[in-house]
Amino acid sequence: MTTVESAKNYEELLGSSVAPSPYEFATLFKAEGFMGKRRCKKRLKLLKALDPKIRHILERGEKVYFITSGTTVSLGERFFVGWLAYYLNLRALVFTSRRILLLHIDARQRPMELVSQLPYANVASVKSTWTGMCAIKLLNRVTFNFQHIPAPDRKFLVEFLADIVQLTNAPFEHTRGIEHLCPHCYVFIPTFPSSCPSCKGAFKSARKAGLLSLLFPGLGDFYLGHRWIAALEFLGTAALWAVAVILPFLDRVDDSGKAVDAQYWLTVATVILIAHGTDSMITHHFARKGIYPAGLAPLPTTLPPFADLPKPDLNALNKLKITRTSPPV
Repeated sequence: MTTVESAKNYEELLGSSVAPSPYEFATLFKAEGFMGKRRCKKRLKLLKALDPKIRHILERGEKVYFITSGTTVSLGERFFVGWLAYYLNLRALVFTSRRILLLHIDARQRPMELVSQLPYANVASVKSTWTGMCAIKLLNRVTFNFQHIPAPDRKFLVEFLADIVQLTNAPFEHTRGIEHLCPHCYVFIPTFPSSCPSCKGAFKSARKAGLLSLLFPGLGDFYLGHRWIAALEFLGTAALWAVAVILPFLDRVDDSGKAVDAQYWLTVATVILIAHGTDSMITHHFARKGIYPAGLAPLPTTLPPFADLPKPDLNALNKLKITRTSPPV
């Protein structure tokens, strides 16, 4: 029987000899419009990369109806981080029967550490904007503007979620926003503790990441696992110190050992305040984008059993009706 792992093309998953799985392939690979088949090929590649992780995150009875990728970059992130913010915010959006899973991925669409979720009950509205974004507004009044999602995918997602987000009069709640999951066992973690209360897996500290970057830019990102970004920061800061601090020091100190003037020390203080301080705040900000595991958090070697699941329903899209849970009064 055909599985996600064995399928050579997405058409094989739309046939009759498909193994039981939590995926509804009729909606996952709905090749409509111009370039529809090409989008389905890319979606299969993304699904193959994320399949083992998705299967361990899903709860029993939960099904996956759609998957795409996108990135959300705020104006502040764009100003301070530039194009690097695109890669730090790259996410796979997995739309299930209960929630939206946000899985951190790299530029090659390989799964990374961070895992978050948006329960449908936390979503106030979804719309496709004229600027090419998929805007998801939450009940805590935070809006995520996902970019680089193909226009047909954005249109499908708005229609898919139309019935779910129709309760637009749901009251504002500060806590009804994005929810971070443990990168070890995938349970909901409401704050940023040092370890998971369920599986006892250890987490990295956003405060420690910020302090390391304050000591020297790049150390905090290296601690978080952003190795190539850390390397760029190391090189940039080393060049700044060489030009603004070390070379002027060597020029100002003559052979008699004359002390440098106050202007030099003002330059040193400015470099530390601006370069080190700014990078410390940025590192702390991205460290709180999710929960980073301390040490490896490998997936189990065996996938959870899905033999008791029915085969995918090729007419699932026509039958789909998700009822949103009314928020508590």
